[in-house]
Amino acid sequence: MMTVWKPLDCFKEKSETRIVLLLLNQPNSYNKSFLTNLWNKALFRVSVDGGTNHLYDAFKDEAAAYLPDLITGDFDSIQDSVKRFYQDKGVEIVETPDQNYTDFTKAIMEISKRLEDQQIDNIIVYGSFEGRLDHVFANVNTLFEASQYTSARVMQFSEDTVAFLLQTGTHQIMVDPGLCGQWCGLIPIGEPCHCVTTQGLKWNLEKGSMRFGELISTSNTLSSDTVRSVTVETDQPLLWTMGISVHKVFQMCFIVHELKFPYG
Repeated sequence: MMTVWKPLDCFKEKSETRIVLLLLNQPNSYNKSFLTNLWNKALFRVSVDGGTNHLYDAFKDEAAAYLPDLITGDFDSIQDSVKRFYQDKGVEIVETPDQNYTDFTKAIMEISKRLEDQQIDNIIVYGSFEGRLDHVFANVNTLFEASQYTSARVMQFSEDTVAFLLQTGTHQIMVDPGLCGQWCGLIPIGEPCHCVTTQGLKWNLEKGSMRFGELISTSNTLSSDTVRSVTVETDQPLLWTMGISVHKVFQMCFIVHELKFPYG
């Protein structure tokens, strides 16, 4: 059975994809236009610890109109004034102090408890790639843990990158050369992959082996400007990552209300 991924559907104005938005902490401020687009598509919205500070700052003049459904974490980063603001607004706040799991993983657990009877297609995670390298690896590790708690697909986003975990099996990743960035990669982070076959890439693999210390596929790209999907068959979990052009996504495909972007 082939698993089909549509990572850019979460931005479409008329998308039928049912998403949860999960906001993580990061060193830099959120991009308000990027966040607003995702916020408006989400059925359920969760901010995690220090990510709540960025949420508040992004909508500071209208914060009462952008209330998350849940705030969670061990609360070592959230500002007291921000926490009090959302408490006063009646937002559900759940402390998750267990240090055996990251705040990201614990947030996935809390989402699963609340939405177990609802169909959720994707959990869209904003704030995954900036800052400390150990935090980046911890966020990737949550992709491995997430399937224990949810059947939804977890995709990590920044303004220029999307990443998600391909479990053992065959996957079709829907792409658009006009909207994707100039690069993509397949990273065997968990353990060696002994048999990987791809179609649609400039440098494809045919039952190839991938492991750190040998081959990993970075700085790959689509095979042509007409490719609309990439197929990956793998015998072990494999991290897919690719560049995205948010400016082009909004400009070419979706309804834009004179948004201004600090990047091209």
